[in-house]
Amino acid sequence: MEFTKKVIAEMPKAYAVGAFDGPDARSFVVGVEKDGPIRRFALDGTAMETMAEGPGGVMTVTQVPGRDDQLLATCEFFSPNFGGDTAHIRTYTRAADGTWDSTKLCDLPYVHRFGLLTGADGQLWLIACTIKGACRQIKNDWQRPGAVWAAPLDGRLEDHDDANQIELTELVGCQLQNHGFWVASDRSYALISTAAGVFRYMPPVVTGDPWDVACLIVQPTSDICVADFDGDGKDEILTLSSFHGDTLSIWHAGAASDTYERVWEDPEKRPFLHAIWSGELGGTVCAVVGNRKGGRDLLRVFYADGGYRVEVIDHDRGPANCLVTTDEDGAQRVVAANRETDEVALYELVR
Repeated sequence: MEFTKKVIAEMPKAYAVGAFDGPDARSFVVGVEKDGPIRRFALDGTAMETMAEGPGGVMTVTQVPGRDDQLLATCEFFSPNFGGDTAHIRTYTRAADGTWDSTKLCDLPYVHRFGLLTGADGQLWLIACTIKGACRQIKNDWQRPGAVWAAPLDGRLEDHDDANQIELTELVGCQLQNHGFWVASDRSYALISTAAGVFRYMPPVVTGDPWDVACLIVQPTSDICVADFDGDGKDEILTLSSFHGDTLSIWHAGAASDTYERVWEDPEKRPFLHAIWSGELGGTVCAVVGNRKGGRDLLRVFYADGGYRVEVIDHDRGPANCLVTTDEDGAQRVVAANRETDEVALYELVR
C-alpha cells in the first residue's frame, strides 16, 4: 500500500490517540505522556480545539458511548518507572458554550489502560488496569504488581468529582506488567495482557454476578489486538512480546474453545514494540504496529499468498499509539502519535 504523510502537530511526547465523534464533526484526539494538552483534530488533520491544557500523563483516551460531548482519559500517569501515585481517570464534558469542563471520575494510582464494556443486560462498565501497585522511584521496580478494576457506570459521569467518585472493585490482583488492553468492537469483552499471558474479561450477564475471566495465551505479552487476518472466519490474536519487547507473533484459534496456537513469528526483532491497531484498511484486514527503538518504524501486518507479511509505512519516527480513521468519502488515514519525535502524523492511503 502507498501512503502520503502529513505532520499535523508538534506535541512533545505525543502518546494517546482516540476517536471522537462530536456533534459538529467526526474527529480524533491526542494526549501527551508528560506535561501537556489533549487536542482535537478533524479527520483530515485540521486542528479543531484544545480540550484540556494539562496536566498530561494521558495513557488512554476514549469516548463515552451514547455521548457526543464526553470522553474519559487517564491523567498524571507520567511513566511506568516514576510517578503515578496521583494517577486517576478524568471526565471531559463539552458545555453548551463549546468550552470543556473536567472533573475527576476516580483516583486510581498507576492506572494505565482502561475501557468501557457493555453487559448483556445493558449495563455500562468501566474496566481499568493498574500497571503496578507502587514504585520506589527506581527503574524497573516491579515489586508490587498491578491489578484489574471495574465499576458500573450510571447517570451523568460529569456529576462525579473529588468528593463523589465512582466506587471501584478489584477483579483480579497480582497482575505483573499489566500493560496491554484491547476492546471488542461491540464492547462485549476486553483482552488484557500481562507477564503471565493474555486474558479475556467479560462483564456479568446480570449486574451483581461475577465476571467471566479466561486465560487464552500463556506467554509474557505487552500488547494485543484481534482480527481475522487469513479470512477463515476465525479470529487471530496478534501479540507484541515480552514487556515492551521485540517479538511480533500471531496466534490462531485452536480446535478447543478458548485456546490459541502460535502460527507465525516475525523473524525480525523490533525493539520496544508498542503502537497497535487492527481492522480494515484499503479493503484488507490488517494490523498497524510500531516500535519506539531500533528502526522506530510504523508497520502494516497482513496475510497474503498463504502467509503473514510485514511492510513499512514510515521509518525512524517512534510511534507510541495509532489508529485508522475513515471519512465520509471513504478516505482512510493512519493517525500516529510519534512519541520519540514529538509529532502527530497522518498517513493517508493512496486510492
